[in-house]
Amino acid sequence: MPKPRYDEDENKSRHAAADEDCCDEMAEKYNWQLVDVEKTGDPILPVDCVFEGKTEFPKSYYDTDKEQD
Repeated sequence: MPKPRYDEDENKSRHAAADEDCCDEMAEKYNWQLVDVEKTGDPILPVDCVFEGKTEFPKSYYDTDKEQD
């Protein structure tokens, strides 16, 4: 069973990725602290990047859920 994306008990977040280098790139780009890389068993995104704390990607410029003025 996959682990939750954010685990309150551990205070860690997971984001799937293609490889360990992608985890390093995410950590650098978003200034997140990478604490581990776990294998997922998924052939498409075979690793989970594990970061300290609750991490969220910024909202897209194209996000359509914004309220209209």
